[in-house]
Amino acid sequence: MTKLLKAISSFVLIAILSACSTTKKTTTTAKLQGFKYNYCAPGIPYLQNEIPWRDSVKVDLSKTNISAHDQLLCQILGIGNAINELWILKQDRSQESISKQVMLRQKITSRLLLAQTQLQAVAAELDCEGERSDMAAAYLDGLNSKRNTKLTVGSVIIGALTTVATAVISKNSVQTAVGIGGGLLGAGLGALTINPKGKQLEFYHDHNLLSTIWTEPKNNTDYPEFVWEMLHEKSFSNKGDITLSQSIKNRWLQFEFDGRIDQDQETLLFGKGGYYRSDDLHTRANMINQLQSTIRSLNQDLTSLIAFITKME
Repeated sequence: MTKLLKAISSFVLIAILSACSTTKKTTTTAKLQGFKYNYCAPGIPYLQNEIPWRDSVKVDLSKTNISAHDQLLCQILGIGNAINELWILKQDRSQESISKQVMLRQKITSRLLLAQTQLQAVAAELDCEGERSDMAAAYLDGLNSKRNTKLTVGSVIIGALTTVATAVISKNSVQTAVGIGGGLLGAGLGALTINPKGKQLEFYHDHNLLSTIWTEPKNNTDYPEFVWEMLHEKSFSNKGDITLSQSIKNRWLQFEFDGRIDQDQETLLFGKGGYYRSDDLHTRANMINQLQSTIRSLNQDLTSLIAFITKME
């Protein structure tokens, strides 16, 4: 009987230690250092040596039969004048005209290639950052799973010991005390397995593409200018009533935060980072994936313009 009581007391101590460690930050190791800092940010800032994009003066391209959608895209790309000149020159088959057409096509093609490259660059950063968040979340999920397994096993053993102890002990008062104590301890360990917080790790993101979408600053400092322009033109959204940027933000609020985000979580996700738990890392990865899908979809807008330019040959 004494041994059984000592065994149960030992498990009480284990439970207390487990409870105290539920919010403890994970120890810094080589693996954790790999998650800690943002290795996905571009080595050269997107806006460094950025070229002017938009046409300084809106060019009327109605004579070319171009769609309103593609005309706006030409304006953002800064190739309205080149498209207009190419349309006029294509009627002239002289050698001089053909030479000018070649030069204009090169200019247009270079601008389209740069735009596509910028879209791919941002998508690549988001892809990398999403995988980084997923890996960190999986690491914490593994730690939390092991912890829950230990607590579950402990709860089962305590239940078994309590049953044996109450059967062996003949004195009613002691039997009742052991039964109640063992039951409470088992319930306590069970409650710890559903602790939503779990372990934490350091996770930083100085270049945070989510933040710029969320805060909508007057001056863009994180995105290539072409990508930023596309995200802030209502005409490129399906309904045309809000910008793509606002649409992304609305989806985050609805699906990731259930309409409301608390200040601590907002600071963590849209700031420079800090100590993350698994749930927040999963949330970050989901938001990044949604943003990446929108960025990639902008290539669809370029497709119709490229087809129009091809027809001008």
